[in-house]
Order: sequence, then structure tokens, then C-alpha cells
Amino acid sequence: MTAADHMAAFLARQTRQRVDFDALAGAADAGDSSLAGSPRRRHILADAAHTMATRGLATLPKGEDGWDLSAHPPLPRWVQRPPTARPLDRRPTPRAYVEQLAFATTLRLTAADHALLGPINALLRDQPDAEVVPLADRSYQLYGDEKHLKNIERHHLVTKGFLDLTTHLRARPTPAPLAMFELGPAPWLLIVENTAAFTSLREILGTWPDRSKVGWLAFGEGDHLIASLPTALTSFRERNHAVDTMLLYADLDLEGLRCAQKASERARTAGLPPLQPAIGLYQALLKQTPRVHPPATADDAHTASTWLPPELAEPVTELLTTGLVLRHEALALPQLRALLNPASPLLRQIRDGATRRSDPLARPAPKELRP
Repeated sequence: MTAADHMAAFLARQTRQRVDFDALAGAADAGDSSLAGSPRRRHILADAAHTMATRGLATLPKGEDGWDLSAHPPLPRWVQRPPTARPLDRRPTPRAYVEQLAFATTLRLTAADHALLGPINALLRDQPDAEVVPLADRSYQLYGDEKHLKNIERHHLVTKGFLDLTTHLRARPTPAPLAMFELGPAPWLLIVENTAAFTSLREILGTWPDRSKVGWLAFGEGDHLIASLPTALTSFRERNHAVDTMLLYADLDLEGLRCAQKASERARTAGLPPLQPAIGLYQALLKQTPRVHPPATADDAHTASTWLPPELAEPVTELLTTGLVLRHEALALPQLRALLNPASPLLRQIRDGATRRSDPLARPAPKELRP
């Protein structure tokens, strides 16, 4: 279950119309043990609040007084149960659906579910072979709001396989494109999830002496990276510059590694080359000074680290479980520049790393940060 699902279930059990958002956030924390310590907790809670509003399960405050603006993104101070919402266990009046939506007559759906399916039913009845258009276009056509279907891919009817964007909505997602820069003609792409590291690598690779050794450099993080990865295919096609190697350099923390795993799966389903860890950069990052962070559980750390090769997964798992993380900023511009040697094959340095046992970048962590 998502944070929105846990919050919606908690809200449905309340008797008051207005419920403090802190109580809903607590329900989300209780449903996901990793959420409370996540650096993206506020973003996840904000997305969950808007998802509930989109599904018609909650009404958000309209004025600034109803919002906590102390940090970004803003969070509601409270939410209100829609006065017209029906209890989840009451089945709405049956209605006629086209054959493609026959599942709606057999499932226990809410009024909000039927409100979603009604316009889709009309579309399939009147235009069964409608052209597949961007999701925002279809959303505006059916609901008068281009953002109404923004999170439709997370809707329970979609995740459970009943509702399909192409078959039923005759629509396709149009995520924001991955920010990609063609620095040279080599057939590889390096994705970086941190703006400082991206800027440093763009400076280094943009002035690389042998341009034939340089490929694509891209910036993407979190949900945006996962959603935008398929757009890389368009950039490759438009520039007639395909790749056979895709690398990712993310922070060494739970959030970064989980994002890497999801992005890898997204790349696979999109027909892209496998998304590999930038081992050379990770080897150098692991030799830098870590920062203190709430420790991860052994299971969480092990699961997140499986995206890395064994020689990196083991020390990263130990790092996370002892209450330490490594962010890109630990491997700063001067160190990155010293790491990448113009006299050696560039891709091999980034993808495979150093073969020597000693490394001038190695620096032991201060005693107070050592496990």
C-alpha cells in the first residue's frame, strides 16, 4: 500500500469531518517503517495528500492559513472528508458499462471509482477506436481538467490490472523529458542524480581532450528520473546517436539506491540497455568521508544494495546499517578531475573503476564517524 492508501484508510475511519494532517502523516509512517526517516518524507506526504484529493477521498484547504509553508513542498494543516462521500462498504447503484469495462459490474467500487469510469465508459461507447493521445489531453477532454488523471497510474484499478491507459483511456503518458546533453559521439550515457556532481562532470567531460571517447551526460533524480527514462529513446533517435551502455551515479543512501533499482526496471521495460552502476565513481566515493544518518535496518540496506556488484554491495550495506551515508558532494570537483585520467580509456574508468589496490583519493573517515 502507498502512503496515500494508508492515509485514506485512516481518514475513512474517522467520525469528524476535519482531521489534522499530522494524524494522517502518522498513519502513513505506521504503514511504512522507512518513511519516517526518509529525506523525501515531506514530498511523499504532499503527493499523497494531492492523490487523495484527486481520488475524491479528501478536500484540501483553500486558503494559505490551512497550509504549512515552513518548508517545500507545502503540507496541509488539515484535510476534510468530502461531505458527499459514501462509506467504502456501500456499493453505488449499478450502471451499464461497455464490454471493455465489464469488470466494474463485478467489483465493489466506490462512488469515486464510478465517477472516474463514467467518462471513460462514454469514450469507449462513442469512440472505441479513438486515437491514442497524451494523457493530459484526454484528461481535459473527459473531466475538464488536464491534471485530473495526473496520478492515474497509481490508481488501484490500474495497479491491479483492471484499467489500462492505452486500451481504455486511449492515452499515453508524456513525462517531462530526461535532461540529456550530447557531449561527444561515444555510444554511452551517464545519468547523475545530483546537480553539483552533474555540473562538475559536465565541466570535466565537456573539455575532455579526446572528444571521441565522450558520450551522453544526463541529469535525473527520484520519480522524475523513473518516469522520464523512456524519453531518452527519442533523443537517441533524433540525434542518430544510439547507446549500448547506460550508467547511473546516485547517492549511496537508501533513497538513491531504491531509485536506482526502480530506474533499472523502467529502463528494461522501455527497451533501453541495462542500467549499470558507475562503479569507478562509486569506488572513489566510498573512500571519502561519510556523513551521519539514521541507520537502516539490515534487511533494507541489503535489499537496496543488491543493485550494486558484490564488491560494492557489502561495504555499502555495512555503511548504511552503521548509520552513515555518502552523498555526491563528498567527491568534489577537484577529486573528480583527479580521478578521471585523460590518458586512460574514459568509459572503462567510469564503468569498471580502478584496478590498482592503492588510490591517491583514499582518505580514512574521522574516528568519530567510523563504525
